[in-house]
Amino acid sequence: MQTHIGTVTSPSVDQFEHLSDEYPNTLVCPCSQTNIRYDEFMLFDPRYHQVCSSQLISQEFISTLFNINMSQFYPLDFRLMAMSQFQVLASLCQTAAWTISSDLNQFLAQQIITNQAVSREVFEAQVEALVEQMQTTTIANVKYIDQLVSQVTLNSGIMSALNTNRYLIQNPLVSTYYSQHGQYPIGNYVISNTSNSNNTICDCTAMSNCTFQAGYYNYAIRPPQNMSSVYQPSPPPIFIVPGMLVGCLPHDSMLQSTLECFYNRSCLDLIGISQAIIPLNATASSRFGVDTAVNTMFEQLFVETWQNSSKFTSYYNACRPEACSYTYTQRGNFLYAMTMLLSLIGGLTTILGILVPLLVQLFRHLLVKCRGEAIPTMDNNPEGRQLVYFS
Repeated sequence: MQTHIGTVTSPSVDQFEHLSDEYPNTLVCPCSQTNIRYDEFMLFDPRYHQVCSSQLISQEFISTLFNINMSQFYPLDFRLMAMSQFQVLASLCQTAAWTISSDLNQFLAQQIITNQAVSREVFEAQVEALVEQMQTTTIANVKYIDQLVSQVTLNSGIMSALNTNRYLIQNPLVSTYYSQHGQYPIGNYVISNTSNSNNTICDCTAMSNCTFQAGYYNYAIRPPQNMSSVYQPSPPPIFIVPGMLVGCLPHDSMLQSTLECFYNRSCLDLIGISQAIIPLNATASSRFGVDTAVNTMFEQLFVETWQNSSKFTSYYNACRPEACSYTYTQRGNFLYAMTMLLSLIGGLTTILGILVPLLVQLFRHLLVKCRGEAIPTMDNNPEGRQLVYFS
């Protein structure tokens, strides 16, 4: 086997990929530019859930949504909280879009350090890992901030302008007001009495995500001063709004709601939404179902797909290897074999030329020594026999 070193000057991307396939373990292509920005070879074009581009989050729709006297509506009435909830929905969409845009700009401004060009397979694996880490970090940061805001709002004791988590009650005896916190029943439309266990009541002082099915009520009442502050829907609502919840705060109740009613024209007509508002498209391609909670969509920043693409060619052109080298082994041909044989013969001739004279001298020395020891003398030939010597 014969080892060779090959070199290709300024290889094209096609040549590089061919060499990568042929010599994956020995190919070396040093980059002429070692620091490469991500935006030189990566591109993002996120596609968001249709609600974030719909009329439902437009200011025109929100400003005309049940423009009512809030004090006349029951806390569980959808019309009381609808405007605030859709303001929250619009804010969530804007937060998601702004966060993704900001994080992508920071991400694409980073640089990858590459001393030598890597194969397409290695490149794609590295890009996939980078993108996955960025997406995970972005989503986790937004979720953390949203939870932090909710906790601050709850612990600070802020009273909603809708009087859904707290409301003021006047004491006519002393002409003073005191704050009463709201409580929501869990699971049933009617709570028969005020002696409910804690398992059926959600208290707004302990948590802000107490929710109950939203509906339309034909009365406006608050619990009397001498009764429990549980919002008891008795009598039941005229009708409920499918998927929509109400509760302590518009933010938390909207997150737990679904938008299933807003995919249906009949449902929109039922709750009095203008014919000018186009329902969401239930047949549109989406990874979120019609009955998906808003919180589930927000946890994914309403992203249907990030539509990220990476171009290996752009990466390779930015790397710009000036030369690639590789080693390979090859069986010798007849000429190579003859050359090796002659070299071997020449080497043996040289060695023998040195060793033979030394061996001859050594042999002669030993022969002379042996002859000297074999010559008899008169002392060891007492019989006087004639000795014959062969020269």
